Amino acid sequence: MSISWACLAVGIVILVIGAVTFAGRFHTLFKDWKRMPEEEKRKIHIKPLCHNIGAAIMVCGALILAAAFSSFFLQKMFSWFMLGWFILAAADIWFISRSKRYMDK
Repeated sequence: MSISWACLAVGIVILVIGAVTFAGRFHTLFKDWKRMPEEEKRKIHIKPLCHNIGAAIMVCGALILAAAFSSFFLQKMFSWFMLGWFILAAADIWFISRSKRYMDK
């Protein structure tokens, strides 16, 4: 079994970023979030939004990790899986922007 060390390193980094986002710790690092008035912050349902985005990022990390450990997956299926992930991530962003699930009225 041959391991792709580049995929392993990138996959771990992306998986960790996704887990930190899922836990709700990442958005507090952004300057725009810090500058946002408290009234606006209260309108955003940040916990489910962090779960949604964090899970999407972790799926990307898991795909890259799978490519690290399987040369067959990396050579034959990785591109198709990533294309599918990009399409689903774009649909998720569209859903987030249109849905009232993450915002109070």
